[in-house]
Amino acid sequence: MSVERLGNAPPREHVEQQVNGGPAPPRATADASSDLAWGVVPRDDEAFAFVRFCYRRRAVAWPELYDEMCAVAARGDYRGMGYEQLEDLGIRFALAALPRLAEMAARVIAEERGRPPSVAAA
Repeated sequence: MSVERLGNAPPREHVEQQVNGGPAPPRATADASSDLAWGVVPRDDEAFAFVRFCYRRRAVAWPELYDEMCAVAARGDYRGMGYEQLEDLGIRFALAALPRLAEMAARVIAEERGRPPSVAAA
């Protein structure tokens, strides 16, 4: 995952080292079953949960749902998560990421309406 930084902002790892007084501890890697046992929601499921949360707040189609997702992210209404935390889940609002986000929204909307998601013709 690439991280865009403005100007001379140091990478996140460098900031964590300065704040914590040393390098950040390595993140443990575990399989999905152990994550579920500890109550950790897989990243993709959490991303869909965010889209579902936004859709349930304002049941509108794309692109209006995109506007709602941006508003929720800006205010941190979903579990206190802002743009950066949502990006860690795979929710990106950049132009290049919109096709994936629109696909997720279509799937959530179809599920919420009680019918299987349709696959767009290429």
